[in-house]
Amino acid sequence: MQKKLFFCCSSADGGREAILRELGGALAGAGGFITRQAIGADGALLGLDLLPAAAAAGVDGFHGARFLDFTAVPPKTDNDVFRLEAVRLLQEAPYYPFTLLDSLGSFELVIPQFREALSLFLSADVPCVGIVKPLDETELMRSFLGLGERMIDQAIRLRASLESDADTLVIDVDDKFDERGLAILRQWARAYVR
Repeated sequence: MQKKLFFCCSSADGGREAILRELGGALAGAGGFITRQAIGADGALLGLDLLPAAAAAGVDGFHGARFLDFTAVPPKTDNDVFRLEAVRLLQEAPYYPFTLLDSLGSFELVIPQFREALSLFLSADVPCVGIVKPLDETELMRSFLGLGERMIDQAIRLRASLESDADTLVIDVDDKFDERGLAILRQWARAYVR
């Protein structure tokens, strides 16, 4: 089983939920990061936050770094979250038994510091599971944020890099996260999650 496992799926396809459910409490000892929706008291989506992967296991004390603020019109991005916090989390990730990267394929790919840290991390011999956005979702985000075509170019390069690595398995999830994906995730977890 390859050490790095990525599911290429949209936010609605259930890949994130399957990973969080299958790895459960083991995520308390994981490196990497998760993205989480920030919801207001009225149920409105306020933005997207970046948190250490351990937050997915319910570990307290983490405060999300808001990288996309939907309360501003137009929505406001905070590149420093990926320039600083995400880079720090990627640099620390090799010291953990395994890493969760949820998710890749948005405007973080246009930030050189993030791309460099991600490349260094992916070249390390560290078990990793994650989500990569499909290109159509990346294109929607690019258009929504008014960013240039380089974001798509970087997403294509990331996907090609992952697929060309013999120790990385990329699985396309075309619809809801299926039994095949779940079986592969369980096999990966048995091999690499302590």
